[in-house]
Amino acid sequence: MTPLVELGLFDEFDKNRQKILVNLPNLFVFVEELGGLFADTTYSWTEADDFTETEKFYKEQELIGVGISAHPLQTLAKQALYPTTPIANLTEGAQATLLVEVQKLKVIRTKKGENMAFLQVHDSKSRMDVTVFSDQYRKFAPILSEGKFYYINGKVQSRDGRLQMIAQDLKEAVAERFWIQVKNHEYDKEISNILEQYKGPTPVIIRYEEEQKTVVSTRHFVKKEPALQEKLKEITMKTIYR
Repeated sequence: MTPLVELGLFDEFDKNRQKILVNLPNLFVFVEELGGLFADTTYSWTEADDFTETEKFYKEQELIGVGISAHPLQTLAKQALYPTTPIANLTEGAQATLLVEVQKLKVIRTKKGENMAFLQVHDSKSRMDVTVFSDQYRKFAPILSEGKFYYINGKVQSRDGRLQMIAQDLKEAVAERFWIQVKNHEYDKEISNILEQYKGPTPVIIRYEEEQKTVVSTRHFVKKEPALQEKLKEITMKTIYR
């Protein structure tokens, strides 16, 4: 039964696969004692956080050799903040931005005693090696880890007959956005100062109602914190994470 749940065969009943798995033992007892799953409506479900979309995809891949659910990178690509290039389309010498998952991260110490990193990344179809030299690694180390998704911009080079990228910029890719609705530009400076206090991975989108204009900020990325919304409350019409 567990593999069937992990493959999503019960998603129409409840899309939270982890919740179903946690409740399976008690559900079997419930059915056996009462003669049927719907013999009584008093069954008390134990709540549980669902698997992430990434976990679902890789569990499906592990069970049947292919992921049935959409890979999270495909979802992120539909909301991409920047133009990106598939790994398969890269050419030597190109300057490009990738939208990828970091599968492997190896940190080494250079002869100068500084850390740098070698990444193995993929875009759901192709893999590539990315080198992060010391100067860039110092900047990006706090947000860099295996299993996360990133926009990586850099120069494409050829080494031993294979293309690789030298990373120059790196930003965490997240599906959620922080939306700010304002009347006009009156409090732009104040809003900017507040956003600077809550730096994180979430992109910021500002809606100016008088102009009927929506702006994706290239400068500000924030953490998801109620305190941020509270500080913006008096100078904005509305803020929401979505």
